[in-house]
Amino acid sequence: MKKLLSLSLFLSLTFLSCSTDEDLENIELQSETSTSLSLKENPHNWNPANTANSYDAAGSLYRKILEEYYDNAPTSTTPSQIISDVETIANSFSEFTPMKNNIYMPLAYSNINWILNTSDSYHIAITNNTVLSMAAKNQLEILAANLTLLIDAEASAKNIHDHIVGFEATIVSSQALTANDKKAILTSTSIARHANYLRRKGRRWDIHHGITGCIQGDTESMAKAVTTAASVNAVGNSVAE
Repeated sequence: MKKLLSLSLFLSLTFLSCSTDEDLENIELQSETSTSLSLKENPHNWNPANTANSYDAAGSLYRKILEEYYDNAPTSTTPSQIISDVETIANSFSEFTPMKNNIYMPLAYSNINWILNTSDSYHIAITNNTVLSMAAKNQLEILAANLTLLIDAEASAKNIHDHIVGFEATIVSSQALTANDKKAILTSTSIARHANYLRRKGRRWDIHHGITGCIQGDTESMAKAVTTAASVNAVGNSVAE
């Protein structure tokens, strides 16, 4: 399992080539991939949504895509095929098209691989980001630090959810953040909340990779934020370590 900071990313900077990587070798899926998401400690007695977050449709769609993907995942495939499957599933939901904002370039595995394998990608991306304000970057660092403390303290999924909701309230009411800052942060926290609820691989991995993928895609559109985050989860959980 990658280090926490390797699992986090805010890459709103540049996108690598959006062409697919057709020449990848076949990879084995984890032999114990279940036919449904493993919620582990989550008892289904609480809702991962937050109606106070105007961008919560992103996290909701992220969760629905992954639920369908894991319910129907094949036994072996390539990373590029996994990404294609995620995008196909996304397009089957009516809410996905409006999120594209008339802009959507297909995902490339090279982007996903960067997220999964680059050390300290979270801090690198925040530092080099040219879109978000310094205030937004500081808030993202605070979020990561607080989530790290909660996860290391073995806080429950519901406690982590409540912390994220409280953090979102401060973002919504902030006078120091631009509208673009708020959109990027709140889209990310939405996906983080729903990733926390799903807990496929492990809370630390799921939450931080969810944020990572979201911010990589968010500079293009909310749709790309969702599919990037979902593809990171699907590829990362499907490749045997």
